Amino acid sequence: SAEDYAYFHLTLENGPVTSGSHPDTVFGISCNKQIAASDLIEKDADVSRSTVQKAVVVLASKPLFGLIRDRLCVVTNALFNQRDFRDTHILIDFATMLEGSIKTQLTESGIYMGTSLRELIHKFRQRTLVLLKLLMIQRKIMFFGHPVERLCTYQYSLVSLIPNLLLALEDTASPNLDRRSKDTSKPTELRTSDRNSLMRYLGLPLNVFGKDSFFQPYLPLQQVDMLKTQSWLCGTTNSIVTQQRDSLPDVLVNIETNTFEFKDPKVERLVTLTPADRKWMDDIVRDVNDGWNETDPSRPLTMEFKGSDDYLRAKFEDYVCSALASVKYADYLIATGKTDLGAVGTTGDENCVENFGEAWMVAFRQTNAYTVWNQQTDPALFDICEPRHPCESKPTVISDIGLRLAEGLHELKVAETVAPAREAISNAISVGSTGLFRAFEGVRSEVAARLARQQTTSSGVATPSPTLDPPKTPEMSSDRLVSPGTTSRISYPPQPATSSETQATSTPATSTPRRGMRPLSLVPSATTAASAASVATETASTAGAAAKATISSWGSFLAKKAAEYKKGTGTPAPPPTPDATKTAIVPPTPPPGSTPHTPSGYRSPPLGFKGALWTFGERAEQADKDTKPST
Repeated sequence: SAEDYAYFHLTLENGPVTSGSHPDTVFGISCNKQIAASDLIEKDADVSRSTVQKAVVVLASKPLFGLIRDRLCVVTNALFNQRDFRDTHILIDFATMLEGSIKTQLTESGIYMGTSLRELIHKFRQRTLVLLKLLMIQRKIMFFGHPVERLCTYQYSLVSLIPNLLLALEDTASPNLDRRSKDTSKPTELRTSDRNSLMRYLGLPLNVFGKDSFFQPYLPLQQVDMLKTQSWLCGTTNSIVTQQRDSLPDVLVNIETNTFEFKDPKVERLVTLTPADRKWMDDIVRDVNDGWNETDPSRPLTMEFKGSDDYLRAKFEDYVCSALASVKYADYLIATGKTDLGAVGTTGDENCVENFGEAWMVAFRQTNAYTVWNQQTDPALFDICEPRHPCESKPTVISDIGLRLAEGLHELKVAETVAPAREAISNAISVGSTGLFRAFEGVRSEVAARLARQQTTSSGVATPSPTLDPPKTPEMSSDRLVSPGTTSRISYPPQPATSSETQATSTPATSTPRRGMRPLSLVPSATTAASAASVATETASTAGAAAKATISSWGSFLAKKAAEYKKGTGTPAPPPTPDATKTAIVPPTPPPGSTPHTPSGYRSPPLGFKGALWTFGERAEQADKDTKPST
């Protein structure tokens, strides 16, 4: 990476960092950058690679990372811009300036400056409370992932959820340090108007990093043996640290995939959120997300107190104090044998133990932190802080199921997982819709062209159509006569005559098709093609009207011909103009006074009409009676 920061803790062995202070834990912050070796003006003898990486480190007696970080960034960039690491005057001047400026900002708000509760809750949502419960019962918690600065910031933000704990981290560098438990005593007075006095009376901060426990925001391989202790909170970017068989974490938090991996299902059940916990956390997550600003996650969009870090810190302070009061209240009920709040003479929630989790309270009583806290607090602590869950309204069963389903779907990352499939489906639908619309457009154009050709036919213009089949005209011969009540087989285009049918041929006569009647044979020409192209451009509405007129003319024609044949005076339609490349069979002209018969190869009008019109079978029988055709 071009630039990154790391937070770490060291154990002081060779004296204090500054005169007059004797801390057991030293807090370090480093800023590391890299530069191409070819860009250096002066190279040291140890420069043997193409890239040089350096880190500027600041050690302090308090975790003032927020105050130091920006200053450290400026100095590190200035050092690299010199392109000469042998010149360290800028570092000497920085140390002198930093010492004087930090002393005036050693306040609680200055220490909280390096944390971001909004980012922590936005990242882990309701599971933020799971992490807090794990920290209070002193379990092994490990954060894993990149970048290092975010890895460390999440841990410090989690620690800041326990009131005043960031101000008491002097025993965090080693599991052998336990000074706080020896130096802290039970308070003898209480000033409710003084927050610090109230926190001391409540036994805060909890000594979660005391005996056999440590906190290391960035754990290197050189300190992997420290993981064999009873409890810890640490972070790493090395997968080897996460795979130590004799020191596996109770929960592994992957900040890159946002997943929690529990080693023991029993531990997971201990910190499972109750319905009241879920309802309370849902309100907090909503407060954070409503004012979330991607460009500046540390501040809400509305710049209001609600949803800010101070607001969230006050909310979790209320939760921790109420939980501790409920533990004292449960202990008092067990010691006295009383079963209700009225008998105790205090106000609160009768279901407070259940709302916080009875199994979690039992696990908390088994920790070293509880032992130290119980010795330093008053048994009637619940008289000062009410033993009730901070959830304002009691959640219903239906609402709790809804919250669990919503949070479960969010943890499954359905939106992120389905996004590629959704995009692929959307693209497929888009492409398919385009193809479908094109197909409909083609069908509509073809229908319009057919209607236009029908209008052309009704106007007496013959237009060849390779795609539109005209009324089928059968190849009729004397041996293909159909009996009444059957349907003749239609063949189009007309099949050429066989050798037996071509004994008598003659030159075809030219005939003009009657108006309103579809010709039996169409001969393409330049005139008709131009006319068809002109008609095809007409609108669909005009083509529809033409089709209606064509159907009406066909009906009139058929009715007229039926009446003529019923009277016995019908004459066959004139033969069509044949194709110049084919030989057509033309019936001979019958002598006057004789009934014409149907010779082989004659193209008759459409067949198959029954009932009201005529059939081919009736006509054939009549022809057999009148004349006997010779072979």
